[in-house]
Amino acid sequence: MRATSKKRSSVMNPKRWLAVILVALLAVIAIVVMYYNTIQKPFWDSESPIREQAQKAASLTKVTSITKQVWDTTSWIVKGENDADEVIYVWLIGPDKAVQIVKESEGVLKASIKQAVLKAKPAAEFKRIQPGTLNGQLVWEVFYSEGHNPEKYSYAFYDFRTGTFVSEYHLPAKTAS
Repeated sequence: MRATSKKRSSVMNPKRWLAVILVALLAVIAIVVMYYNTIQKPFWDSESPIREQAQKAASLTKVTSITKQVWDTTSWIVKGENDADEVIYVWLIGPDKAVQIVKESEGVLKASIKQAVLKAKPAAEFKRIQPGTLNGQLVWEVFYSEGHNPEKYSYAFYDFRTGTFVSEYHLPAKTAS
């Protein structure tokens, strides 16, 4: 009598491989999310009291952005909306977090500042435009570069309410040694 040989079925068929791959992928995603949250938690914790103080000071119903600016002093600028749907900027300035509140309609828009810089410096490439403070004055801080070989970086400051030029600082360019 001949013995019939039966093929043994593989333990890992395509469905099981797919399940293993999906579980591994979900585990990697979960680890990345947990790592990101761990890294960002100190920053989020530092923003929380700033958000609360600004909401209380200006009766904000919605916060759309929080910006930290460090120049001559550390300032937090919170942009949000009140219950009348007005856009409000709240500055918390210095270590004592002195509050200054300005409605967007009382100031110059970011787009207008961008146009003013381009008019004065047509070759400017913008890196960042954000509200801030300079020597206690509420300003738009414009960080931009000009030229190539070497690229030259500058900070220009414009009054937040009027849009008038306040000051400019140029960073030294890298030089070949």
